[in-house]
Amino acid sequence: MESILCFTLGLSDEDIKKGEASYIAMNPEAPKLDVIVVTEAMTGMTVGEILEGAMAGAKLNSAGLGPGDGPALCHQYRVVMVNTMDREQVLQVMRSFRAVLPDPRDLIFAVITDTARTWRFAEYIGHLTAEHEFMKARNAEKK
Repeated sequence: MESILCFTLGLSDEDIKKGEASYIAMNPEAPKLDVIVVTEAMTGMTVGEILEGAMAGAKLNSAGLGPGDGPALCHQYRVVMVNTMDREQVLQVMRSFRAVLPDPRDLIFAVITDTARTWRFAEYIGHLTAEHEFMKARNAEKK
């Protein structure tokens, strides 16, 4: 069975474990969830390069070898980036993490698109942050 690859940013190891456990409990027949923590070393590489390495079996987490070596990247928001275009799988991942993490409205979820694959991780994270802040400001104006 195929797996769904996710990148996380700003989530603790405990948050990730809770999200993975929730995903398994809510979706026992769904594909396995592979989570990679974004590290400082990954920010200069394109999202596509990291995905290709992960799909080829390279160890990219901070505990492994390769571009993921080093501590997790610090960030002001918690972010989950999902590498699947299957709407139902994206929703499964999103629901799973939102069900167990505090303040789920301040959790950024993104689908990794073909355009995102061409951006360096630093650019992609910047784009997601700006988009999130725009939506928060827009929603605050509507109230």
